[in-house]
Amino acid sequence: MCNRGVTETGKSLCMRRLAATIAVLSFLALAGGAAITAARGGPPGFPQIPGNWAHAEINVRIGKKPHTLILDRGRIMQVSPTQITLRELGTPTPVPLDASTVIMFRARQITAAQLRRGLYAETMIIDGGAAVRVRETLAP
Repeated sequence: MCNRGVTETGKSLCMRRLAATIAVLSFLALAGGAAITAARGGPPGFPQIPGNWAHAEINVRIGKKPHTLILDRGRIMQVSPTQITLRELGTPTPVPLDASTVIMFRARQITAAQLRRGLYAETMIIDGGAAVRVRETLAP
């Protein structure tokens, strides 16, 4: 039997197989989603940067080509259809937007017109130009 003594020993072969299958399926689902985004030419996701930061420039490879990600984080001071201004550690930082900028708020895509003053946000620019991503973030 596959489930004999499961609660006593915690060494059920069936449970280990089930856990391994779930882990593999989860990995494939995540990898498939990333492949679809890359195939569609969508912007990469935000990198995980620990600590309390306001501005970072990171050199990365996207599609085997080198790029510079410019990340900014702060409180939104001003919003227009073509730009938001963040206050980063007391310094105003303008971030250009365009029609292709992906703006996420509470796991939903929104437009620049729906952004509001006072919200905290992170932005991503690739190699200069307009932001490719903007997302809501928690206060520092």
